[in-house]
Amino acid sequence: MEISATIIKEADVLGISVVMGMLILLVYDQIRIFRRLISHGVLWVGIEDMLFWIASALALFAMLYQENSGYIRGFVIGGVLVGMVIYNSFLSRFVVKGSVFLLKKILFIVSRPFAWIAHLFHRPLSFLRKTRKKVVRFLKKQLKKVWRTFKIGLCKR
Repeated sequence: MEISATIIKEADVLGISVVMGMLILLVYDQIRIFRRLISHGVLWVGIEDMLFWIASALALFAMLYQENSGYIRGFVIGGVLVGMVIYNSFLSRFVVKGSVFLLKKILFIVSRPFAWIAHLFHRPLSFLRKTRKKVVRFLKKQLKKVWRTFKIGLCKR
């Protein structure tokens, strides 16, 4: 008993749609990771989400056009939803938490030399800042004395 080529093609389309649903959520997880590393306002979250879903719709349409001659079939949409549910249930949590943890550790390690350099220059810079304040205060006093002397000299004439 042989399976017809049409059924095999439909099964391929279903499998590709399941993988497509998983890929869509994988890409969205990358956006979630980016949001956890760099906080966003409500406006930017909305813009990112809108661009993501437009790109997802275009990718889904391209997949449908290539695999199924552009026909929208219920089982394709169901396959995408099943792929999303499978990915979200089993992988999403680990991908997001693991990536955020790893990237934060990498950023911490990369930023340590800069923090060390900033700490190294903190005392000399604070000394210079205090010295600059004292010099400015001294020059203000001297300028006031000169101004008073100049004013007194103008008033006497």
